[in-house]
Amino acid sequence: MSELEKSILKTIIYFDIFNYPMTVFEIWKYLYNYQCELIDVVKCLSNGDNIKRYIETKDGLYFLKGKKELIYSRKSKRDSSISKIQIIKKVVCFLRFIPFIKMIAISGSIGYFNAKEDSDIDIFIIIKDGYVWLARFFITLSTHLSGKRRHGKKIKNRVCLNFYISDNAMDLECLAYENDIWFAYWLLTVVPIFDLGIYGDFYNSNKWVNKLAKNHIKHDVAKYWKVNDNIFSKNIRRFIELLLNSGFGRLFNSFLKGVQLLKMKQNKNSKMNNGDNSVVVNDFMLKFHENDMRAHYNKMFFDRIKFLS
Repeated sequence: MSELEKSILKTIIYFDIFNYPMTVFEIWKYLYNYQCELIDVVKCLSNGDNIKRYIETKDGLYFLKGKKELIYSRKSKRDSSISKIQIIKKVVCFLRFIPFIKMIAISGSIGYFNAKEDSDIDIFIIIKDGYVWLARFFITLSTHLSGKRRHGKKIKNRVCLNFYISDNAMDLECLAYENDIWFAYWLLTVVPIFDLGIYGDFYNSNKWVNKLAKNHIKHDVAKYWKVNDNIFSKNIRRFIELLLNSGFGRLFNSFLKGVQLLKMKQNKNSKMNNGDNSVVVNDFMLKFHENDMRAHYNKMFFDRIKFLS
């Protein structure tokens, strides 16, 4: 089997863990550890006799043999993802008024249209350095009062506020485990829906993931997925930032930090203090992945590709 065939098969195997059949373009875009042109993948899938022993194709989708049912689940998950994107767009229309937010992106399974109907909506937020705690407080308050925040058993179509970073801490390589394919693909499926011009810097700060997905290209988000500023949100946010971009604002940020830390410490089961980077709490990053499945998925992937060694 050629190296390209192996890379294609590894890519399909990884996304099969999440029951996701792939188009030719997706295989090329997320191709595991191999750089080539799209036409090379097309030819390999058409003519590669070795790889055909392991995969099938139907309706323009490729999947492991015996997994034809994934074609139908892909459609339902895509419909579910589109519905959730419409929900988060409405939420972001309010969040864009909050000061110091630089970018709000969807992440996780929804980022590649693979969200289950009963799942929540993961978002990833970049905030101006020095104001992470202040912005998080008002984001949490706004989503909670509007009935959109995930908490307790209220999960379906609720917003999961589990990852914030400052615009001075955009390189996330420090969070990756060794051979952390899950985190690399998570980064590659972060899709900005509200962006004040920082997504390009974020993408360039994490080009280390291109060592794994060498063909990946920066998302050019379609206009109908985006939430743009309007004259009201822009001017109101700028006015509040003008008031708070001062010693008083930084003091207010410190006060809200104390309030939030006090609340967090009440959670005795949190991984916050055990040194595990699944949960990170500091002035530059707030990451709350209490149920971090990365190690499990990484092991599952590498176990499943051993036969290709």
